[in-house]
Amino acid sequence: MRILEALACAALAGAALTAAAAPREEPFDACAVFTQADAEKALGTAAEPEPVNPRARRPHVVTTCTYTGTREGHPVAASVQFRFARTEPEARGAFEDARLQYQTKPLLLAGAEAFWSGKTGQMHLRKGRTWVTLSVGGPKPAERDPEAAKKLAEVLAAKI
Repeated sequence: MRILEALACAALAGAALTAAAAPREEPFDACAVFTQADAEKALGTAAEPEPVNPRARRPHVVTTCTYTGTREGHPVAASVQFRFARTEPEARGAFEDARLQYQTKPLLLAGAEAFWSGKTGQMHLRKGRTWVTLSVGGPKPAERDPEAAKKLAEVLAAKI
């Protein structure tokens, strides 16, 4: 019986040390960085955020934010997804691999790296260890606007 108690105490102590040593994720909300005003400016029309389910519990870290609207009777959306690497060299390597995979040329942005993937209709932006994938325009990749995405990328690069 004492052996079981000792094992239980050791397990609890080990769990407490692991919890204390594990880094906690800081709260992050993509919609706090990518605001409704940013989306409306990029889309050139009024935009609404995705509806929130009041019964669902909001996650601690929200990496994606999308605003939708209509322009000339067609649906449009501005969407942003954030990814974070542990280190800057890790982010740089993954970003460069993706750029080579899509076979695109880099774009010049102040203080950040970026490229446009015409195949997916997405702008990829990296600043430090943060990688942002964004799209502006219609639901099909061919309907998305690279110039509007570049302007939005410049706005987001200044915020991160």
